[in-house]
Amino acid sequence: MTPENEVFDQLSLGVMVIDLDYRITQMNRQGACLLQVNGENVIGESVYDLFPNAPEEVRHVERTLRTSEEFTFEAIPYQWGKYNLYLSIRTRILENNGEVYGAMVEYNDVTNFYEKEQRMRKWMEDMSVNVIPLSNGIVLLPLQPIMDQVEFEYILDQGLHNVVYMKATQVIIDCSTISTVDLVFFEKLSKLIQSLSLMGIRTTITGMKPELSKLWVSSNLPALKVKFFTNLQVALKELYTK
Repeated sequence: MTPENEVFDQLSLGVMVIDLDYRITQMNRQGACLLQVNGENVIGESVYDLFPNAPEEVRHVERTLRTSEEFTFEAIPYQWGKYNLYLSIRTRILENNGEVYGAMVEYNDVTNFYEKEQRMRKWMEDMSVNVIPLSNGIVLLPLQPIMDQVEFEYILDQGLHNVVYMKATQVIIDCSTISTVDLVFFEKLSKLIQSLSLMGIRTTITGMKPELSKLWVSSNLPALKVKFFTNLQVALKELYTK
């Protein structure tokens, strides 16, 4: 084994190189381990013969060779046959003096990281629609600073579902933990309030900070049928003394 090949095999990520005929010319030890093949035996094999059942959506190095377009993915599902992974992928076209002679792909197993990220995202989503039942048809929806990092459609769909499930007639949206927002935030909030109104559910907003109030006023959003209170305690006192 040459010193270059020894270094190649010490890499912590997988590397595979193919020629113009889609035949494997190089694969390092980590690459063979991830693909569960014998690295020495695959040299000279066509990737189409070695992985005949691989779906087109995972054949990025082949696509790079066909199109000369390079691809980078932080995490793609590599889940077919015996594989059940999420891989990071980066492909490159290989040239010598301006002439293409092959393509290579670097790949790494990011399954644990991806699954951890998905669990964190699910936690963020659940936090963003944490509807708390109070009494007399009143529920509390405390908005979280993470709201901007969660798909708003999820907040809208799941939040409305939770409100309806609790048979609420009045929703208190508390903004006391929100310090900085942009106009997009208010557009999303406006849609949420309008959706509640269309279902006959009244909305109260509490804890709006002065900076947020100024931005709301300057946003030119349509007027909404909603009451504002300084904080949650004041709102509850008003609602329960009616």
